[in-house]
Amino acid sequence: MTNLTWGAITADDSAATANTIETWVTTFGDATTDQSTDANVYTLVNQSGTGLIQDDQQPTTASPTLHVTPGPSGRSQPTPVPTLVSGGQSTSRNWSGYAATGGPYTGISGTWTVPQVEASNGASGVGATWVGVGGVNTRDLIQAGTQDSGSGRQNEYQAWVEMLPAASEHVTLAVIPGDSITVTINEQGIGTNEWQIVVADNTSGKTYQTTVSYVSSHSSVEWIEEAPSGRNGILAIDNFGAISFTGATAVDNGQHVDLGKVGAQPIALLNAQKQPLAVPSAIGSDGKSFTVERTSAPATTTRRGGLH
Repeated sequence: MTNLTWGAITADDSAATANTIETWVTTFGDATTDQSTDANVYTLVNQSGTGLIQDDQQPTTASPTLHVTPGPSGRSQPTPVPTLVSGGQSTSRNWSGYAATGGPYTGISGTWTVPQVEASNGASGVGATWVGVGGVNTRDLIQAGTQDSGSGRQNEYQAWVEMLPAASEHVTLAVIPGDSITVTINEQGIGTNEWQIVVADNTSGKTYQTTVSYVSSHSSVEWIEEAPSGRNGILAIDNFGAISFTGATAVDNGQHVDLGKVGAQPIALLNAQKQPLAVPSAIGSDGKSFTVERTSAPATTTRRGGLH
């Protein structure tokens, strides 16, 4: 149990009733973390001067359906991404954040805090936070990040890596809301096609690291909050609140550069009614930071074949 909030308590000489809101976190063997928040009504009876729990009712036992995909995208091909508009804000059906084209890019890094999914009228959703190389105007993309899903009452959190066109893979690094995560992806020598991926949980001190072979176009870099895709299209994004990226840098022609110097452009995520769902702030004065904020617009699921 990670949190206990007491509600109304009533009592007489023989019995008492206590209302609580309890949050439980469970980490499974595959490092997926499940979080649930439930209301409990405890009934206590007086037996020889000792209060014993006689009953525990959960008036909201019906759990929301979690639209959790095999990974943050579950896709065999890149989903639609924006054509970046120089000097203006681009829009997308599945991305919000910053991206830059040009290059050649051989590395990227970024830090963020795993969000606490908030209640959203019982509706469930999924969000993925990541950095990557490639994928804006090309079909290649090497990326890594974290995923959160749920409705606020029952949520799941995990870390993952993905190299298109292969599906994403969960990694054995447990993450929970409030954890500071840094993801770094670097090619081990220009033109080697050998990439080191490091997902570090700065809060727990634990790290996942791997080296993979991957042919990249080196054509773009991204710092993104995404509405992931399932088998039938783009899923509804969850109510993640706000996510702040810091330490956002890339390796461009062998030089470490920040968002401003790389010419990164902002991207706003729109729902099916073209209302903004997630909007990035301006780049911070340090050139390495920005925030993606979830608006109050309703999330929608976009089916394949019906994309606009």
